[in-house]
Amino acid sequence: MKKLLLMTVVPAILFAAGFNFGSSPQSVDATLQFQFPTWVAVWVPDDVTWDFSNITSNPSNPSYPPDISSGQDFPQYYYPTNPNASPYMRIRYWTNAASGTSWQLTIVGSGDPGGGILIGDIEYSDAGAGSWTSLSTTAATLASGTGRTSGFASADQDWRVYIDGDEEAGTYTCTVTITMQTL
Repeated sequence: MKKLLLMTVVPAILFAAGFNFGSSPQSVDATLQFQFPTWVAVWVPDDVTWDFSNITSNPSNPSYPPDISSGQDFPQYYYPTNPNASPYMRIRYWTNAASGTSWQLTIVGSGDPGGGILIGDIEYSDAGAGSWTSLSTTAATLASGTGRTSGFASADQDWRVYIDGDEEAGTYTCTVTITMQTL
């Protein structure tokens, strides 16, 4: 009985594994399988800096303090000095999400930088668009969609800060978190 069972099971395993025999020609099919997890990626290569000791290194900026003799005064908007041209923050994002899977790219600030600068004084806009949004401690959507992004996409941002003249000397920072996620 064991011999009969062995003779029946072994050929069945061979046939299931892609074995074929007989007169010429013989063929077998094999499956090539590719398994990808759902992944997301986000890349921001540079920090953004406003150096008020050299603020005019960005030609878009007025002097600091404003040149009152030429009609300038506070308040003023100032653009970053590093980098000193648009886009001030390069953002690349990607997902291989399946069709119908929603994704979202968000931005949120950590809080007031200090020294008289409030988080709401810091503004961003899609690069070149000029429609400004105040940075907040509540996440805001930069981009969203469904399915894969078909390679890396861009959500480059321009930045500016509102300076009203009551800021104090020092170095102040605010962390900006950009998050790419599937929903």
